[in-house]
Amino acid sequence: MDKHVLRIFQLETERQCRFAIMAIEDLQKALQTGDIDRIWYSVQTFLVAAGNLSKLLWPSAAHISDRAKELKSSLGVDDSSPLAPRTFRNHFEHFDERLENWATSSKHQGFVDSNVGPSGMISGPDSGDYLRNFDTIKGSITFRGDEYILKPMVDAIVELHLKALTEANKFPWE
Repeated sequence: MDKHVLRIFQLETERQCRFAIMAIEDLQKALQTGDIDRIWYSVQTFLVAAGNLSKLLWPSAAHISDRAKELKSSLGVDDSSPLAPRTFRNHFEHFDERLENWATSSKHQGFVDSNVGPSGMISGPDSGDYLRNFDTIKGSITFRGDEYILKPMVDAIVELHLKALTEANKFPWE
């Protein structure tokens, strides 16, 4: 890939990292003030930026996999990165489908959503009836029993941000 084009992809990677970091900073402030809507806005924004990073580094279209390999190589990212999976982004991006699935599969149709607090804070409903939960103790998001701990992703994004910023600011011939 042409170095100029590579720098543009590195710059977009840096931007998505910056957006994810901004969302995490916003989440921390929202947790301090107890602003539930802002907490979920921040979580969703973080997941979208993380999903965009995943798509830049692991595109679903096979014909652009060589570009992605070069981008990953230039940024020191390998396939074991916590940035690769898109499951939690998909839970939020395709929430309509997940809600439909819950409506047709839930035994008791207990419904707990957008909860903020330790897992198990509310007893009674089946784990599949907890749609979105932010565990303030673990720093994790749970969606119908799937748990996603944010720290490994945040750490990977902070590290990638520094690499992408450095690489994107190089001259095209470097």
